[in-house]
Amino acid sequence: MSNAPKLSIVLMSPDMEKLHAGALMGSVAAASGMEVNFFVTMEALRMFLKETVEKQDFKVSGVGEKLLEKKVDLFYKMLEDAKDLGNLKVYACSLVVDVMGWEKEDMLDLIDDIIGVTAFFGIAEGSQIMVI
Repeated sequence: MSNAPKLSIVLMSPDMEKLHAGALMGSVAAASGMEVNFFVTMEALRMFLKETVEKQDFKVSGVGEKLLEKKVDLFYKMLEDAKDLGNLKVYACSLVVDVMGWEKEDMLDLIDDIIGVTAFFGIAEGSQIMVI
């Protein structure tokens, strides 16, 4: 078992700016040697669907529009890259997956598993938790 500090981030908002901020914080934490676990739930999970990413059908406002316009690496790319740099996992909420009728194959490959809240709490035990 690792003694590295742990950070757990719950993404629930579909807003591009919030997803990007969460991914940035988690990516930096993972690159700094922290264990990082994301739990993606509610409408945020829709932003992790392959179809949403292919269509670039994101919920954006001012900063999000500029991120798209300037072709900045978006939240999902940051998370993919961070997985190569450190200990970072991304979990999809099983409740949302079930309710929406989605399958793991519908989601970006960066999703490690589909789990429930109880399982995530077990993974997040001893960590700081951020809700975005």
